[in-house]
Amino acid sequence: MRNRFAAIAILVMGCGHATSAPGGHDALPAGGTAPRGCPNGHADKIKFSQAESCVNDGSVEFCIPGSEPELRATVAAISPSIMCGPGGGRAGCNRTPGLLLCSYPTAFPEQCLHAHGEMTAKAWSDMCTIAGLPQVVEIVPTFYE
Repeated sequence: MRNRFAAIAILVMGCGHATSAPGGHDALPAGGTAPRGCPNGHADKIKFSQAESCVNDGSVEFCIPGSEPELRATVAAISPSIMCGPGGGRAGCNRTPGLLLCSYPTAFPEQCLHAHGEMTAKAWSDMCTIAGLPQVVEIVPTFYE
């Protein structure tokens, strides 16, 4: 009986390992929502909840140093839809000289499961990857006034 419990425990613990998809992104369920939070532990940099990640005026924003071309390439590799350039935006990139404003679109159905709802698993994974970059301080929703 004791060996049977040990075997079950080993099987259960073995099922909890993380998998990684090609490109270094964590594997996520196809078409479903991502696990809550970020596997890399950087969800605190994301200034909106996953459930309301598309509640904005069409994008989310973050700042990166303009003097790091490798970082711009890294950001572009995360999602080619990210656009970076001069500006302040809701992220306040103009408060620190040398920062670029980067915008990640939140369109339905490409990045959002519903208009003004939750991001797709892929888009949320992108948020977690961006938040994991040490140069990114925070990711904020856009709201035009």
